Amino acid sequence: MDARVRSWLNRHLFEDDAGGIILPYSLLDQKHPDLRIPSWDEMLTDQAAIPRYPAKLNLLSWSEHGRLQRWQSAIPAWIKESVALFETHQLSLLHYAARYPQLLEVLDQAPVMAWKLVSMPGQEIDLQHLLNGKRSDLMAALGVESQQEGARFLRQLRLRQVSPIILDQIDTCLVDKQRLAGLSQLPRVNSMALALAARFPALIGCRLHRTLAQLPCRPMQCQSMIALLEDVYALAAFLDTEAAEQIGECRYLTDVESLYQSWIEQSVAVMNCAQLQLTSQPQHLKTLAEFVALSRLQYQAWWCDFEQPHHQLWAWLEDQTPVGVLISEVSQPNTSSNDSNRYQARPYQLVRIRQGKNQLPSASLIAKVELWLLNLHHQDL
Repeated sequence: MDARVRSWLNRHLFEDDAGGIILPYSLLDQKHPDLRIPSWDEMLTDQAAIPRYPAKLNLLSWSEHGRLQRWQSAIPAWIKESVALFETHQLSLLHYAARYPQLLEVLDQAPVMAWKLVSMPGQEIDLQHLLNGKRSDLMAALGVESQQEGARFLRQLRLRQVSPIILDQIDTCLVDKQRLAGLSQLPRVNSMALALAARFPALIGCRLHRTLAQLPCRPMQCQSMIALLEDVYALAAFLDTEAAEQIGECRYLTDVESLYQSWIEQSVAVMNCAQLQLTSQPQHLKTLAEFVALSRLQYQAWWCDFEQPHHQLWAWLEDQTPVGVLISEVSQPNTSSNDSNRYQARPYQLVRIRQGKNQLPSASLIAKVELWLLNLHHQDL
């Protein structure tokens, strides 16, 4: 849902006499009827068919005010928190949980399983048959082969939020028996343990994985972890050394970072290094010695990308902090001429950005880099 529409609806929604919420779509577009959201008590007792709510209408994630707060206050806190984990199908999940005690139990034990059931295509009667049938049929409908381990894995998930990326990671693990077997041995699976299992299955069950599963985590920590492990694996492949065993022996991500930095220090110590004079103006690095210099400055193995075809490395200072940007040329058919050169360099795409000491870029830096890329393309035209 468009953020402006959501904000407008949130300001103009109102309650009816039965305690339901009315979203006045018709005031925005006369062809669009208003939408009524039943109260929690109605969801519990009314036997009318459950409506097909808009999937992206995440009413439980909207900022609360008096009218919306009164509607939400009737919903038990644990149900509201469980439903609000998801970005889509919130109202369907809420209504089905109120209607069917079996789904309410699933929501309590494995919220992701409950969400998957209500987000599947089909009619209410189809879901009713699944809830009243065998658990094996229910798990098969979710596409899970290892039903016992799949159900255990879904019950072990402990997530603060369930984004589309996390749902993809869950699906990756659900269809892989080896991943499920390893994850089922953990007492709990948080977002970091899940992300590691989905992206680096060779590390499942190692010391690092077990430690991460016990720690509190947030989305940016998962992104930093994935980026760090990808860096380590890429450098290990370049150095022709085994990464999984050495990473697995680490206890914390700081130990993995120390391992990565030690490999960089050992490598650059025997390589020629230029003297970089970075300024606020982007500088195109063209020699291996310059790549090595930025690698030493940022603790990022940029020199591994030196011989990559159609790649460029740029660097500059942002608030006196070094920034490294690796881009690649995207070749597309040249339809503007009939000569033999049918392909031309068109817009660049980002490969990797690092700021400071091998840190992921901030949102503001990403926006600046994307604008710079656009200007760079215009200069090449």
